Amino acid sequence: MKFLIILMLSIFHWATNSFGQTFNKSINKDSLLQVILKKLPEERRSEFLKTYKKGNEETKEFMLFMGLMPTSSKKELIANIDSNFAKINYLRTEYSKLVPNGYIVSIEFNPADIMAMTRESIDLRIEHISNGQTDVKQEWNLEYNSRKLNQMLKPLSWTNETIHSIKQLLSDANCVSIKNGEITTVGFARSGMGKYFFKLFNNDLTGEEIKQYNDGCTYIYYKKNIVLEYGGGAIGPQCFPDKKD
Repeated sequence: MKFLIILMLSIFHWATNSFGQTFNKSINKDSLLQVILKKLPEERRSEFLKTYKKGNEETKEFMLFMGLMPTSSKKELIANIDSNFAKINYLRTEYSKLVPNGYIVSIEFNPADIMAMTRESIDLRIEHISNGQTDVKQEWNLEYNSRKLNQMLKPLSWTNETIHSIKQLLSDANCVSIKNGEITTVGFARSGMGKYFFKLFNNDLTGEEIKQYNDGCTYIYYKKNIVLEYGGGAIGPQCFPDKKD
């Protein structure tokens, strides 16, 4: 447990320095702690509380950050594709129309975080394929209508209106990110440091494709042209943590 805390603290320290996140000192830590303890399984509460009380301020802030990270599940992933398939498919179709030929664009919308004192932001990765060469530009936590964001959008001929249209399409589909390509990858939700996705193929999967995209770890074949995906973070599960559910 101690080694894990040290490792996670190192990642936390890197992230806060890289992305300019700081803990909101105006928030009552004791109140946050009680919220986290209620969320934890009963058998883990005493260990968490013991580690928290022994920690310095940086450790406590880190544990509060981690304890209040969003959570999701394979069950919620499936429920969303079943109930929102038409909207998710519409998202895929409309997004593909917006991305120019020769480009693969991945975009994710990050909500504001009161605890970390961060505004809504955008993660953007643009791959331009030309003459067999691929040029990649990627930025995290871009502010809306910022100079850096606008510079990245120019080659795509996207405007702020385009960004808001994509955000609305994702919201309607109850999703947070999308990447075009031969296979469209739609991000459903983050969970801890991991993330749940749908992979949407243009056609129903063949037998060989089902074998490839049903490895029992990163991918689970669902049905027809739909594959479920889980991406692990720097720490934590690297395979579906709930693949048997």
